[in-house]
Amino acid sequence: MKNDYFFVMAFNSTSHSIQTEKKAKELFSLSVIPTPRELTNDCGLAIKFHSGSKEQLIDFTSSLKVPAELYCIWQEKEESGLRKINQITRSTAFTDDE
Repeated sequence: MKNDYFFVMAFNSTSHSIQTEKKAKELFSLSVIPTPRELTNDCGLAIKFHSGSKEQLIDFTSSLKVPAELYCIWQEKEESGLRKINQITRSTAFTDDE
């Protein structure tokens, strides 16, 4: 059975997304996608994961040295035309003033 959701990692800069993509490709099946409109980030690129458990993705996000946020996004759109999202975690590279 196919999941009703998928995991996406969003960034605040293109260089962070490219840097993370290189590392993530060694561990997961993924694709680089335009940042979903449900997310508001400074970077137009996000990583959509096709493999990896929630726990594996949380561990990976925690290991990053760049600011990144991991989200769970539901496939089906709501009446508003947007999909339901939940932030799962942020990398420890985030500071309180970001």
